Order: sequence, then C-alpha cells, then structure tokens
Amino acid sequence: MITHVGIIDQDPVRLITPLLDHGVPAERMIFIGTEAEQEQYERLASILTPRNIKAEFFTIPSSINIASIRHRLDELAATLKQQQSEVWFNASCGLRHRLLSAYEVFRTYHWPIYVIEPFSDEMCWLYPADREQQQVEDRIQLADYLTIFGARSELPESSVPEALNDQLWELGQRWASSALELGPGLATLNYLATTCRKEQKLDVALSEKQQGYKELGILLKDLDETGLASYQNGILTFKHEEARRFANGEWLENLVHSTVRAIQNELPTIQDHSLGVQVYRQIGDREVRNELDVATVVNNKLHIIECKTKGMRDDGDDTLYKLESLRDLLGGLQARAMLVSFRPLRHHDLVRAQDLGLAIIGPEQLGDLQLHLHNWFKDAGGHRHNIA
Repeated sequence: MITHVGIIDQDPVRLITPLLDHGVPAERMIFIGTEAEQEQYERLASILTPRNIKAEFFTIPSSINIASIRHRLDELAATLKQQQSEVWFNASCGLRHRLLSAYEVFRTYHWPIYVIEPFSDEMCWLYPADREQQQVEDRIQLADYLTIFGARSELPESSVPEALNDQLWELGQRWASSALELGPGLATLNYLATTCRKEQKLDVALSEKQQGYKELGILLKDLDETGLASYQNGILTFKHEEARRFANGEWLENLVHSTVRAIQNELPTIQDHSLGVQVYRQIGDREVRNELDVATVVNNKLHIIECKTKGMRDDGDDTLYKLESLRDLLGGLQARAMLVSFRPLRHHDLVRAQDLGLAIIGPEQLGDLQLHLHNWFKDAGGHRHNIA
C-alpha cells in the first residue's frame, strides 16, 4: 500500500492533485496539521473518500517549537515503518519550519520525496534523484477546487439545446465583433430588458426616439431571427425569461463560456468549466453568496472570468477589487482572474487591473476573443505534455 503524506497550509491544492492522477499509486493520504486545521482536513478528506482514497489526520503542535514538532513527526514515521507501508512525502505545502522538519525526518528513512512545481504542474523528485519528472494529470473538478477553499458551489445544469446554443454563440460573436459600433444599441437593449425585470413582465414599449435607433434595430432583428423575441408596432416581447436575461447582458457570459468550450477541444489542460456558478461561503454565522459568471479549471488552477456589459464609470474599482478578492479567497496562490468588458475601459481601470494582477479583454479585443482566451489559458502552463 502506498501512503502519501503532506502538510496542510492555506493553499493545499497540490496535496490533492497528484492523488487524482491515475498514473500515481495512492491508497492512503495522511494530512499533517494543527488542531485548528481539522476543518480544512475534513474538506480535503471529503474529496478523497468518494474516490476510494483513505484520508487520515495527524496533529502536530501549533507552537514554533522545532523539537516538539520533530518528536511528533518521529512518532508518525516510526508508526508508518512498523506498518511496513511504502511512504511518499509530498513536500509541496506547509510552513517552512514544519516542512523542513518533516523533510529531515522522512529523508532519514530513505522514503521518496516529491514536490508539485506550480507552473508546469510536474511531479519533481527531490529523492531519489534518478526518478524522472512527470506531468500531473488535470483531474480536479471545479466543485472539488472550491471545496478545498471552504466554498459550497451550485453548478447549473445546461437546459439549452445544442443547436440553439450554437446559434446563441454565433449571435454573441456577431455582436462582440461589432462591439464599438453596436455599443449604444446594446446599452439601450440592456435598459429595455432591465425594465422588464423591474416590472416583472416580458414586453416593453419603445419610445419614438428608441424606435429610430439604427443599432438597436439591428439587434432586435437578430433576436427575432433567433426566436428569442418579437418586435411589432413598437413593442418588444421576449419569448421567455431566459431570452430576457440573454438580452440583459447574459449574451456576453454565454459567448465567453461557449468560447471556452471550443478552446477545450484544442487545449486539453482545460479540465472543467461552468457558466453562472453560485458560490456560498460561511462567514461567522451568515452565509455569503457570490456568482461567478464563468469559472474553469486549467492545469489544476482556478480561472474566474467576470463579464461586464455596462460601463465601469460608477463601480469600476469595486468590480476589480471584488474580482481580485474572489480569486484569492476561492483559488489560492495559483488562481487567475479576468475581466471581459463590452464597454470601453478607462485608463485608470486598466492600470488598477494590472496592479491587481487581473487580465483584461476590452471591446477592441472581443472580435478575437477566442485567440485572447486561448493565449491566457496557455499561460497557465502544463501544456508541454500535450505537444506529442
């Protein structure tokens, strides 16, 4: 029986990903942590148990007392030696004084020791030195990833027929490619769809001025031809609530998600993705809900994409800070985030996004959305094994 051992820290994804690799033998995982990390251990165990990997928790002192930490680790190593278990130590995680103490203990037993390199996502062997590095398979799913960081998630089931989905993708591409020209028309369409939401109905009357908007007329014709809405005698009627939401800005989220699905066919490091993920986090006695417009896991790293069809003048900083915060809270150190904006961005917003480490796709780049997303996902690393 192969037993993996690793130390829990605030970003323990790399303790889980090698265990999900079908090419890595793993029957048992022992997580080392303090009593305060019991809850974190239980989240990790909940991912492994359904996959028939036995999880155990081994406590060490929380104090920075190397002698007492070494003593506990010596006890663990002696027990494992007595069990005649083959032990692999995953040295990817853990505070430095705990990690170095554990390395010293396990090294004296000549047990294999490895780290998962963050960018390439390769299993690199510290001992023995003659073992060849290998790529870790991209198998962790979106819900599992969010669970690791203490979030409960609801992933919607797609109810859109494939033919209509392709039609909506094509429509979204057409609108995105003409983002700068159609901007005013889409802003008006967004306003009309919002009016329907506020009045809780599916039809809205256009003012005489709105009826004369050329760009809006193009959009209404597109909606009519797709069967999402009808426009007669100055009245716009959406076919159903989903159609209203599509016109209310969801067309951009749909476009981005459909583009991610298309890229997945040529970039196998994209392992899971979803549109409109509801995420719940417990903060004290209350549960806080957030929605991720598009979320995907690429090369075992969480990627969050925020889609915005309205201008950023009033809430630009809030949007960017919230995106940065969700990236760090839900995805740890390796997570990445992007803002896809249909409306032009101010220089201030571009500078702020760069400072926060956020990627940006603005209206000028929307016509080449697939290219820009592909390059961003490729920059997540891990594609070397896909060249062959």
